[in-house]
Amino acid sequence: MDSYDTLFGRKDTVARPRKITTSAPKKVRKQRIDKKHDIKIQLSAADKVLLKQEARKHNLKLTPFLEILVKQELSKSHQYDNSFFYDRSGSFVHVKFPGVFFEMIQSMSDEMDLTYREIVHRIVKTYIQRISGIKINSWGGRP
Repeated sequence: MDSYDTLFGRKDTVARPRKITTSAPKKVRKQRIDKKHDIKIQLSAADKVLLKQEARKHNLKLTPFLEILVKQELSKSHQYDNSFFYDRSGSFVHVKFPGVFFEMIQSMSDEMDLTYREIVHRIVKTYIQRISGIKINSWGGRP
């Protein structure tokens, strides 16, 4: 048996060093200027129907209508107090915001110590109260 034979009868081969390939650094992709941030809020069935009726009056679907609604409400200076309870039962509704308005929601969230969902929920509930004329109680129910 030769000194370079292995147990299985093969000859040892000298391993060649592997080529080290360096890949080009990944490009950092630019963020789109029209990127929107999506926030989901929960609304009761009655509130959702009311908002859909309002959206239909303006020939819009619910999500674009809520986007316009919240943008208009943010451009005004309303005080959103603690009278609205964020009800976690109901169906989700999406609201999409461009960067500037999302930053406004972030600053309101920091000031009021609430989540983004709760801020948007209060804005939408304030609008619902204003158009329906029904006073909403602090526990979320209607009188």
